[in-house]
Amino acid sequence: MTAPAASPSVPMYSRVGDLVFAGGHLPRRPDGTVPEDFADQIRLVLEKLGRTLEEAGSGLDRLVKVNVYLADIDRLPEFNAVYYEVLDGLPLPPRTSVEVARFRDASLLEVEAIARTNL
Repeated sequence: MTAPAASPSVPMYSRVGDLVFAGGHLPRRPDGTVPEDFADQIRLVLEKLGRTLEEAGSGLDRLVKVNVYLADIDRLPEFNAVYYEVLDGLPLPPRTSVEVARFRDASLLEVEAIARTNL
């Protein structure tokens, strides 16, 4: 399924002191399509989040809080399996996981985070 790309005028993060607040990341590719496989959606979201944090002077290894929004909370074990695989060996931050009513496209999750900068 294809969705409109995010507006380039909307930043994906803001910095306050030594903290980075990363906005919600959806599993949309640059062309607006969404992978059908849930595990692929999770990996894509975490890759995008990692790139955003790096751009902000941080990284997945500097996470201090993660919020996960799932279309189906019963899929949390699937999310956890990929999440722990991607963050293997990194400090695990506190996390909140909640079910939401729906997304506007085939997305099954959205992830936002707070991280410390490397500075």
